[in-house]
Amino acid sequence: MSLLDRVRTAVGTTAPPAPAASVAAADDPGFDHVEIPKGDGSMRRLERREFEALPLQERVGLLVQGTLRFYRGQRQVAASDALRSAY
Repeated sequence: MSLLDRVRTAVGTTAPPAPAASVAAADDPGFDHVEIPKGDGSMRRLERREFEALPLQERVGLLVQGTLRFYRGQRQVAASDALRSAY
């Protein structure tokens, strides 16, 4: 099992999918932006391109924490669905 498979498994089991996640993923797979929680309770929004530009170690660390929120348009999608189509 690769490291990416382990991360996908961890994210899929720790992050609950949003109610519309399966619908959004089926209609248009992937994600266009992600929200990262900050220590002060606010969220940092990154476009897909910005998220992918983060160092791999940072991205994996954020994924393993299970606190990222992936979005396609205005709909939240499950991390496992967002990343499955992206990579």
